[in-house]
Amino acid sequence: MGEHPPGARLARLATLALAASFACEPAPKPDCAAPCGPGSTCVEGQCVADAPVAPPVADDGKKKKKRRKKKRVRRTTPGSAAGGGPGPEPTPAPEDEIEEAEPAGEKLPPFVPVDDRKIPQFSNDKVQTIDLEAGSERPNERVLDQHFAKITPKITDCVITASRYGDVGSGRLAVQLRLLPSGKVESVSVKAPASLNVWGIVPCARKAVYDHRFPSYDGPSVGVDFAVDVD
Repeated sequence: MGEHPPGARLARLATLALAASFACEPAPKPDCAAPCGPGSTCVEGQCVADAPVAPPVADDGKKKKKRRKKKRVRRTTPGSAAGGGPGPEPTPAPEDEIEEAEPAGEKLPPFVPVDDRKIPQFSNDKVQTIDLEAGSERPNERVLDQHFAKITPKITDCVITASRYGDVGSGRLAVQLRLLPSGKVESVSVKAPASLNVWGIVPCARKAVYDHRFPSYDGPSVGVDFAVDVD
């Protein structure tokens, strides 16, 4: 055979290289015989169902629970004096933190203040009858403190109830009462600043003290005072 010219040899090599490149390419994927229905896609000649899409999380309409407001109430130790005189200056006692109840979802009933018209007001000017046969015993201050600890939550309930109807500020509720030897409260007064003299707090607190029964003792009636701080 005769030798091919150099140009013909280069053309043959180029043709072989082009044929090899076409042989390496993957064959085209066949189409599906018929159009795929809704929710499916043609993959390698077959209709394949599409992957399901996760539905969005539905809002249940519930609101996040609001944080309850808390009102701190400090109870101070009582002071007592024979004959109804003022006792020593009350000293602060440990704070009792009381959670303020949330208003009910239903409509509040109309506000009706506590009727305290039949509860006598405490007064140092009132003439006291001295029983000559009475002993000389006086109420124990530690015992009095224990009983005022029982009254304080009732006074706190008065403040919480008032807060459901309107704004209630802070301040001190100063309580003075006259205690009879039988343990019954004869008279009681509650002094409050304007911030707490709202929504029947004062008459409610007076009734809470008046209804409480103290231990009896052998001696004359005495005046006792204590205070509740509302923060």
